[in-house]
Amino acid sequence: MKKWLSHTNSTVLSVAVIGIFILLTLFLNSLGGFQLDLTSNKQYTLSDQSLTAIKNVKDDVNILVLTVENANNTVLNREVTDMVEEYTKRNSKLKIKQYNLTQEPALASKYGITGSSIVLEQGDQHKVIDIASLFTATGDGSDGSYQFTGEEKLTQALMNMSSTEMHKMVFLTGHEELSLAQMTTLQSSLEQNNVQTEELQLNQAGKVPEDADVLAIIGPQRDLSDTEMKAIRTYLSNGGKLLLSLGFVEDMKSSWKNIDALMADYGVVDEHAVMVDNQQASTMGPLWVVPEYGIHAITDKLAASQLYPMLSLSIALTSKEQDKYTLSPLMHSSNDSYGETNIGGLLQNETTNDAEEDIQGPVELGYAADTTDGKPKAVILGSSIFMQDSEIANGGNRDFILNTVNYLSEKENGLTIRPRVQAGYEMAYLNGEQARTIFFVAIVAFPLIFVIIGVLLWWRRRRV
Repeated sequence: MKKWLSHTNSTVLSVAVIGIFILLTLFLNSLGGFQLDLTSNKQYTLSDQSLTAIKNVKDDVNILVLTVENANNTVLNREVTDMVEEYTKRNSKLKIKQYNLTQEPALASKYGITGSSIVLEQGDQHKVIDIASLFTATGDGSDGSYQFTGEEKLTQALMNMSSTEMHKMVFLTGHEELSLAQMTTLQSSLEQNNVQTEELQLNQAGKVPEDADVLAIIGPQRDLSDTEMKAIRTYLSNGGKLLLSLGFVEDMKSSWKNIDALMADYGVVDEHAVMVDNQQASTMGPLWVVPEYGIHAITDKLAASQLYPMLSLSIALTSKEQDKYTLSPLMHSSNDSYGETNIGGLLQNETTNDAEEDIQGPVELGYAADTTDGKPKAVILGSSIFMQDSEIANGGNRDFILNTVNYLSEKENGLTIRPRVQAGYEMAYLNGEQARTIFFVAIVAFPLIFVIIGVLLWWRRRRV
C-alpha cells in the first residue's frame, strides 16, 4: 500500500510538472515579440531613433544581406544578420533576404558591389551599406576588439530612403573658428542625416548663401567685422537661422563687440565669465561641467535618458527682456557654480567665488530663441569644444548638437536619441593554468558532480 501511494504521488507530481511546463510555454508564446535583452551592450535593444524610423516606413523595403562566408567573418556576418532581423521584427514592411555574395554575381553586378553589403531596396531606388564600414577596430586592433556602428548606419539609410528632404548648413570661417576638418565626426553625422555642409569665408563670398538653412559660427576667436555683421544680419532677417557657439578668448570682454551685439539681437547677454562648477564637474576638474537640462524639445528626450553633454571653458550667459523672440534656457550648471569674471586669475589657476563680481549659479550655458509664432530662429551656446572630434563621443555631446541642428532645421523626427555605437567582442587570452582550470571545471568537475548525485540518489532509493 505504501509503495502504491508513493508511485501515485510520483505520477501526479510528474503530470503537474508537465502541465505547468505546457501552460508556461503557451503563456510565453502568447507574448509574441517579447524578448529580454540580457547582453551587456544591449545588442538587441534598438534606440529611440531607430524605432521611430522603423515605424515611419510605410512602403515595402527589401533589406538584402549579401555576405561572403568564411571562417574569419562568421561572427561578424551573424552580428549584421541579427541586427537586420531586429528591424524586420518590428515592421512587416521590412523584409530581409540573405544571400551568399559569391553565388549571386547577378545581384553583385546589379548593385555594383564587390564585398559583403547590405542593400536597402524600395521601388526603383536602393542604398548600399558596405558591411566592412560597420566595424571599427578599437585600440590598435591587435586583441580583436571592435565597435559596431551597424544600427546607426542602417537607421540613417532607412530615414534617408523614406525622405528626400535636404538641408544645407554653412560654417563661418575667417575668425579662427573650429573648422570642419576638426569636426569630421559631426560633419559625417550631419551628411548622413541629409544635411549638406560647407565652409563660408564671408569676406570672399560677400553674403551668406540664400539656400543655407543654418549659419553656424563655432568657437570664433576673433570678432566679426562690421561688413560681415551686416551680411549676417541680412541673411537672418531674410529667414535664415543661427547656431552661435562661443569659444574661450582671454580678451573677449573688450574684443567681442559684434559677436556680443549679434547675441543681443536675440536677447542673450554674454557675461564674459567662465563657468566654474565644483558640484557637477567631471573628473577632469571644475572647468569641465556636466550641466542640467532646461525644458525644451532639443533636450527633453536626452534628459529622460540621462544623456548629458560634457562642456569645458563654458561662457556664462544671461538674458534680457525683448519683444521679438521667446528665449528658452537649454542647460545650466549647479547652484554651487559661478561664472568667474577674473579671467587673468583663472589662467593662473586662481579662482574663488566673489559674490560681488562673479555670476552666481546656477549659470545658464545655452539658449534657444524662437519667433513669436513658435518657429526656431537661433541657438546660442556658451561652449564649442564638445563638437570637435576628440570630444564629441563623450557623454551626450553628439546627441545634443545633432538635436540642436535638427531643431533649427525643423526636423522634428530628428529630435531623438541617436543610435548608439555598440562595443563588439573582445579577445580573451588565457594562460596555460587558466585554460586547464576551465577545462577541468567544465569537462570534469560539473559532470562528475551530477554523476555522484545520481549514484547517491540511486543508492538511497535502493535502500528504501
